[in-house]
Amino acid sequence: MFAGNLLVVWSLSAAVQSAVSPPSPAPTPKPSACAQALAAGATGAATEMCLGEEDVRRGDAAAKASVERSRLWESAIQHYRKAESLARDPIVKARALDLIAPLYDSQHLDNFRQMEQVLRELIALQPNELAPVFKLAKLLEDRGLLDAAEETLLGARREKPDAVEPYQMLAQFYARRTTAMRQVGDAQKPATPPAAAGERDENGVYRVGGPIVMPQRLDRAVYPPEALAAGIEGVVIAEVVVNESGDVADAKVVRSIPLLDDEALRTVRNWHFKPTLVNGQPVPIRMTVTVNFTTR
Repeated sequence: MFAGNLLVVWSLSAAVQSAVSPPSPAPTPKPSACAQALAAGATGAATEMCLGEEDVRRGDAAAKASVERSRLWESAIQHYRKAESLARDPIVKARALDLIAPLYDSQHLDNFRQMEQVLRELIALQPNELAPVFKLAKLLEDRGLLDAAEETLLGARREKPDAVEPYQMLAQFYARRTTAMRQVGDAQKPATPPAAAGERDENGVYRVGGPIVMPQRLDRAVYPPEALAAGIEGVVIAEVVVNESGDVADAKVVRSIPLLDDEALRTVRNWHFKPTLVNGQPVPIRMTVTVNFTTR
């Protein structure tokens, strides 16, 4: 699906470079839940769907944190519940539940337990669908219920051992957990005060900033196949030391994406820069670089 070698944009901190892609054709608007229910011949359910959609629209437009806003969202839920009970078509029932769930998220009524219940109802109604399972797993993860989130994803893998998506979601879950654990470990380490911009540290290494100008570079890297297969992408941040010859003498990850770290370090260690001069003499410098891995 994607080329083995992908263009990876390398940029220094405080330097942003963006790739311009040709505009994509506008997607075809998805029919509203009301229209879908009417098309399915579910007249009573369609009426409730339409009333629910109108309440959501009015609630979204109401003043933030207002009683009226919450009341309209609660009213929308009641209409969607009626639509779900009136509908005979399981697709219409599922659509009603699918519209209820986000109204309980943190941007709306912020009721974790109710959202969890609705997602479990949706899973029971559509046992062969993975999307509500993944939504439930992410909800549990966001609430810090990591064991429950992991078990939900493992259950999806057991139910569909030949499907790729559960493996991808598990890989992304473990990558997020590994990153979080590393960040906690790094935060517990005693911090060494960094050299000021343009000054040198106890090892004689200058930090980029002030009179020390940041070099910029574009390069190519091999996207790790296991990360590509899992759909893992993002920015790895590394701190590098460039010696007097312009070679990268040291590199370490300061913001990690586990499946991408090794490739990021392998590539930056092969960089070569024009030596930095201080008073006419080449000096080692320390700087932060960002490595953006993207499949788009």
